Amino acid sequence: MASQQRLLELALMGLETERQRVDNEIAEIRSQVNERSPTAGSAIHPRGPAKKKTMSAEARKRISEGMKRRYAAMRQTSPPQSKQSQVGTLTAAGRRKLSALMKARWAAKRNAAKK
Repeated sequence: MASQQRLLELALMGLETERQRVDNEIAEIRSQVNERSPTAGSAIHPRGPAKKKTMSAEARKRISEGMKRRYAAMRQTSPPQSKQSQVGTLTAAGRRKLSALMKARWAAKRNAAKK
């Protein structure tokens, strides 16, 4: 077990040494490539930082009108929502019925507790 651990440690050391050698070669090749390129310093941002693009008033208006047309078309094709499809609303009759049921339930609970 200890010999296997030692073997793994030696393999790891060898691989790290090999990686360091490869990294050094990569750095050397990159430096040679950068020396030969005409824009070595400006390779990352050749034209400087990007400018913020703004939209013209005409373009904003066209987008707004297009969205209004699309939403109007969607409203025409979708069926209108009925009062019953709205969540969380009760009719007056439903509220009375629910109240009567709850009163009966609590009365039965009080009677059961008394007995």
